[in-house]
Amino acid sequence: MKKMFILFLTFLFISTLSFSQDFKYEKDYPRLYKQSQEEGNSQSYKQLKESFLIEGEDFSNEELLALLVGQTAQKSYNAYGMVGLERSFLGAEQFPADTIFKYGKLVSEINPVSLALNYGLWKSYQKSKNTPMANVYENRFNLLCETILSSGDGSKQNPYFVISPIDGTIIISKYLGKEITQMGSGEDANGYFLDILSYKTESGDQTLHFVIDHGMGGLSKILMEINEGTVEEDR
Repeated sequence: MKKMFILFLTFLFISTLSFSQDFKYEKDYPRLYKQSQEEGNSQSYKQLKESFLIEGEDFSNEELLALLVGQTAQKSYNAYGMVGLERSFLGAEQFPADTIFKYGKLVSEINPVSLALNYGLWKSYQKSKNTPMANVYENRFNLLCETILSSGDGSKQNPYFVISPIDGTIIISKYLGKEITQMGSGEDANGYFLDILSYKTESGDQTLHFVIDHGMGGLSKILMEINEGTVEEDR
């Protein structure tokens, strides 16, 4: 089983390598951010969100990444303000399933691509023995993780794109099943804010970088660049 898991991760990283090489945060985030607000654009948030709520488990990595970026352009987006609620979804198995379904329905309208939300709904449907719906949210959770892992390579030069400050923790602990050993923060070469997490492997600690600059509100460097029109499209 352990060898099969390693083979699966190897296949995942190889199959998404070309996509991760194509996505550059400093160039592609502003482009997708603007496109998400354009009516009639295939990358528009409204169009992608409506489709995701119906058949999100069938999205491509490119479609889902565009939706994730579009989520950060919404007035309701509050990366750090949602952390408490997201942690509740991560502990879904401790609450009555009906409670998770009630709040899950509300949050789905605001942020259907929340990793914590999809994990919580998966576990709650599993707990209530609704296998078809549990499979839907398990697939959506896995696809979200795969899309994030396809957006970079986890290095400081090419960090993974996330929309919540706890997404990196969720991926490492819930998706990869690893124990986090260290948590920190920093900046990349362009001055964009990063979450930096380390976890145990058989050969020692592995460190991953996650870019969350867009979630910093008034302190976000990239949002200031977008608003001021100083983003260099081809840098």
